[in-house]
Amino acid sequence: MNRRTILAAAALALGLSTAATAQQALPLRIGAANATDHAAAFIGVERGIFAKHGLDAKLVMYQTGVEMINGLLSGAQDVNIMGSIPFLAGVSNGQPLVLIGHLHGDAVNMSYSMNNSIVATPASGIKEGDVKALKGKKIGLPRGTGAEGYLLGVLAANGMKDSDVTLVNIAPSNQTTALRQGDVDALAAWEPWGSISSLRVPGAYRVISGGCDACYDPGTILTTRANIASKAEQLRRFMVAFSEAHQWLRQNYDAAAEINMRWIQGVDLDVMKLSIRRSGYDLRVTRNTLDGYDKRTIPALVGDKRMAKTVPAASIVDPQFYKHVEQVAPQFFSDLPPIPADRRL
Repeated sequence: MNRRTILAAAALALGLSTAATAQQALPLRIGAANATDHAAAFIGVERGIFAKHGLDAKLVMYQTGVEMINGLLSGAQDVNIMGSIPFLAGVSNGQPLVLIGHLHGDAVNMSYSMNNSIVATPASGIKEGDVKALKGKKIGLPRGTGAEGYLLGVLAANGMKDSDVTLVNIAPSNQTTALRQGDVDALAAWEPWGSISSLRVPGAYRVISGGCDACYDPGTILTTRANIASKAEQLRRFMVAFSEAHQWLRQNYDAAAEINMRWIQGVDLDVMKLSIRRSGYDLRVTRNTLDGYDKRTIPALVGDKRMAKTVPAASIVDPQFYKHVEQVAPQFFSDLPPIPADRRL
């Protein structure tokens, strides 16, 4: 894209934002959780980015993705930012959910697990890097979430299965206490809980962090088919605003960590500054989205009976709102690696 095209697109985006702001702000409720990689939503509210793009945005906070989906389906919010596993399990049971973008991920790869870790202490007998030592151990994690998908992917890559460990269902906010008290031998955790546990539990360390080539578990931006039909303008504005918030986050990690502190309780600033860097803030939807789900995530979930049936990713992904951002505000992706032509949708 040449300089003239970029400037023209930027001018168009500014004009659209100004026009949107001049209009009456459209209401939009966003389901979010106390996870570090939800930072763009907090940034969008606190820095007035949603308002700038003509949205009266409200956040509805949840503990898990399962609860968040229930809220979306009941009309408590219009869009969710959350993990992939509850989304895929839901659509396999007929829930009318649609992915319109990524909360976090990597648009140029079909492997993604950098936001997850397995954390243990010396008392467990598990050494750093020794994944096979997890066999026979108690692993604490929130069941039915991306943390479970990550653990199972890591086990499979090392010749093990879920029956080789004991899975203990623990809410994210209780994981660190469980590890400290010895209730479990290790944790499978997303951020900030992986960083909290590794820094605040005496002697704790990451057995493995990311590193699952067979895993594809990006964060998702979800809505429903009914909302796509009735709230397309809100969703277009939201995706432009969220892309701007994402870029601000990528360029201001420490300041974003300070914003997170006002939304996520029980996390110290040094932990937040570390954990916020352990996700890839890339909203873009590409063929890697479809291939990652079709070739990796969905077969694994169906095989483990966490999905009721195979669902083609193309039937539950709608890239129109991401493409709208590319058309009117491509500058918000200018600091990201370009998408190869054969990976574009």
